[in-house]
Amino acid sequence: MVATWSLQTTMSTTLFLKQATKRLLHPPLSCRHLSSSNVRRRRSVHFIPADNDKFLSKSLTLGADTIVLDLEDSVKDKQLGREKLRAFLDMAHSLPGRNNTEVLVRINPLSSLVEDWREDLVAGFDGSDGFVVPKVETQDELKLLDEILSDMEHSNHHKSNNNGSSRHPKVLLPIATETPLAVLNIASIAQGPRVCAITWGCEDLSAALGSYNTRDANNSGAYLDVFRHCQTMCLLAAKAAGVQAIDGVYQNVRDMDGFQNEANYAKCIGFDGKLTLHPGQISALHKVFEPTREEREEATAIVTMWEQSDGKGVIEFDGKMIDLPHYVRAKKVLARVDDDDEDDSSKEGTIVSTESDKDTNTSKDLEEEEEVFPRVFMGKYFEDLEIGLKLRHFLTRTVTEADNVFFTCLTLNPAPIHLDHEMSKGNDSSLSGDGSSSNSGKPLFNSMFTLALLVGMSVPEATHGTTVANLGFSEVLFPKPVYPGDTLRAETIILDRRESKSRPTQGIVTLQHVAYNQRGDVVCKATRTALMKKKQAR
Repeated sequence: MVATWSLQTTMSTTLFLKQATKRLLHPPLSCRHLSSSNVRRRRSVHFIPADNDKFLSKSLTLGADTIVLDLEDSVKDKQLGREKLRAFLDMAHSLPGRNNTEVLVRINPLSSLVEDWREDLVAGFDGSDGFVVPKVETQDELKLLDEILSDMEHSNHHKSNNNGSSRHPKVLLPIATETPLAVLNIASIAQGPRVCAITWGCEDLSAALGSYNTRDANNSGAYLDVFRHCQTMCLLAAKAAGVQAIDGVYQNVRDMDGFQNEANYAKCIGFDGKLTLHPGQISALHKVFEPTREEREEATAIVTMWEQSDGKGVIEFDGKMIDLPHYVRAKKVLARVDDDDEDDSSKEGTIVSTESDKDTNTSKDLEEEEEVFPRVFMGKYFEDLEIGLKLRHFLTRTVTEADNVFFTCLTLNPAPIHLDHEMSKGNDSSLSGDGSSSNSGKPLFNSMFTLALLVGMSVPEATHGTTVANLGFSEVLFPKPVYPGDTLRAETIILDRRESKSRPTQGIVTLQHVAYNQRGDVVCKATRTALMKKKQAR
């Protein structure tokens, strides 16, 4: 009888441990149906105004895990913002870095009287992965968005969409503490449909409360108690719902020490990432959230010892008693390790400024400099350049008479058609064929500049950092003339590719570049061959 009871107790204890481990390592997710999008890393969630061309053009090169194209507070002309957003998303699917970066769109609040958030959904649907929802107050608002998005996804399911907007259901990332009611409902909000993560903010809340400040100036800028409470509730609500917790912004973008200290605190208490406002915060944030070598080694040792013990009882590690919660925490530490940089010594450690740090040698200074100005390669490798692939290049250029004069003089070309207004008056009529032209008296643009500009505009999306050498041009045509004031854009089509016989890590690709003016006329077409790197050579 005693033996039977002992066996049953052992079996029950083993079953309990297995179930407890499963619950801790794999908590129930309210958005489990969202495929793999709910478990992707979101260390950095970076905000970009949707109406800023300069910021949009660089957004996918910043290395952020998630970018948020903002249609709310940072946009002055919201209709212009929607137009620029559509244009960017239309071509973003072909830009380098798109597959590695989650793209979300921050809509206007559902409490808005004009309901312009509906226009935001339409503008941001094609090409985005989901939406950031500001000033959300109840789960019912998320249910409304879920119904609308489900209808949009259903209606778009049968359509051919090159940017993959209907491939996965859209996710929602609520900002869940911007009103008093939201703070009281935050646990319910975190459990809403499609929610992949929640974050918190205190500026709008402070306005609603009538508070004078959000931080204590006499206590090293620490949050006042009510806002610290919001941060804590965001973390607890997210973890209870099984979604990611994203810490709020650090407003002073010039204070990197303060940002790093706050990011380190967020990491230590359990946040999965943090909102960023400045590109310089992104790499620093990733470095903070990457486990240190000591953290990795300790976590690995705990996991190994625990699993070798079959997860029974308590084990001793480094003089400390280790049981199930320690094992679970160690597993989560290892889950944060960047597979590509696990052995990269430059990523060791959270960033803490100390006197000893200031005495480090030159090699470390160079590593820190590399973190501030990281090398970003945007081009495609040999394997990516499939025959028939068409790339629409993001950069455009309005050419000026100064460009024409400078380039012509720089290349020692004295042709009057490029420099002399009087002698070039008849050239435009002759080139138009019928004697008609709107460019009377303008010198003809130096065609070598046009060719160089065309190739240059193609570099970011095609060959930036991935080309070994330009092997030559097989054909160059100038079907239409270019004049000062014309605006040019470019496209590239992959015509052919083949393995290099003498270089196993490289391949030969034939590219056709085409330049258009603002009227859609082809002004230059160039076919060139380039020696390209293979991915295995990285």
